[in-house]
Amino acid sequence: MRVQAVFSPEALTSGALAGRIALVIDVLRASTTIATALANGAQAIVPCGNPEEARARLAEMPPGEGLLGGERRALRLAGFALGNSPLEYTGERVGQRIIFYTTTNGTRALLAAREAVEVGVAAFVNVTAATRWARAAGRDLMIICAGDQGGFSMEDAACGGMVIERLHTMGLTLALDDAARAASLLYRASAARIPELLAESKWGRRLREGGLGPDVVACGQIDRLDGVPVLTGDRIILAPRAAARGAAGTDAVGG
Repeated sequence: MRVQAVFSPEALTSGALAGRIALVIDVLRASTTIATALANGAQAIVPCGNPEEARARLAEMPPGEGLLGGERRALRLAGFALGNSPLEYTGERVGQRIIFYTTTNGTRALLAAREAVEVGVAAFVNVTAATRWARAAGRDLMIICAGDQGGFSMEDAACGGMVIERLHTMGLTLALDDAARAASLLYRASAARIPELLAESKWGRRLREGGLGPDVVACGQIDRLDGVPVLTGDRIILAPRAAARGAAGTDAVGG
């Protein structure tokens, strides 16, 4: 398997996704929140490019069937029912709802990934399941880190590196480009201290300073979920096998 990585969606070149699958990673917090919402019974997540689009899409829905979720610069958007904390997306709040969702970095990366053959969503909370999904697809892989408005986010790169290391342990022979190799090296250097890496990262510090330290802790819980969100048309749902596993159970994140 050939594995490439980009540290922001802006680094994708024309045609880079042709014939490939993609894993989109925004550990703090969109990937974690999407995986949590679907595990807790949300019907679908619809990634939107901006708040106006999200509001317009919700207006097309029958009352009570949809919710607005998202943030800009870590703050919940005005008039939105939910922000971007995985702790908000409980079964009571999101069960059977379609969430129209827009964030600073994560949804931009998801929308940029649409040219891939298949698109999955990965975070530390579902990293093994996402790795198995990528292996089962049987195609070359592009790891798309959401980053921070075109810049580098080490928690996303480390999670991408963890996917690569898990693929190695599954027995695959991998051909890595330099970015994928760098992500793998970062993960190896940080494997024993993932919670600390998140807390010390730029976004981790920002969230903690804003009173959202519990989010950082939740985003660092490795393999808490076994579902893989996948982009199908204009919305994200659980991959069918994962959906069957997660159909019963309590909230994936307390709160």
